[in-house]
Amino acid sequence: MINPAKNTVEDTEENRQICRKYCKICPNYKAHSLEKYQPDELFCACGNSTSPTKKEIRCFCVGCELFLKHHLRVGFFCVGH
Repeated sequence: MINPAKNTVEDTEENRQICRKYCKICPNYKAHSLEKYQPDELFCACGNSTSPTKKEIRCFCVGCELFLKHHLRVGFFCVGH
C-alpha cells in the first residue's frame, strides 16, 4: 500500500535544490519563462504556475528525484490538469 504522507512534497530548501536540477531545464519551464511567475519552482509542492500562456510541451517530472521518492503520479505539475 502507498503511504499518503510519502506523496506530499514539502517546500524545503533541500527539495528546491533537487527541483532546480530538473525544472530549470524542462522544456515547459523554458518555453513559457516560468521563472517570471509564481511559484517559480517546486510545482509538485507549491502548485501550478500563474503563467497565462502555459501549455504542455514535454515534461521532466517523471525523471525527478522528488517524483520517484514521493511516488508522484502523472507529471506537468507546472501547468496542472
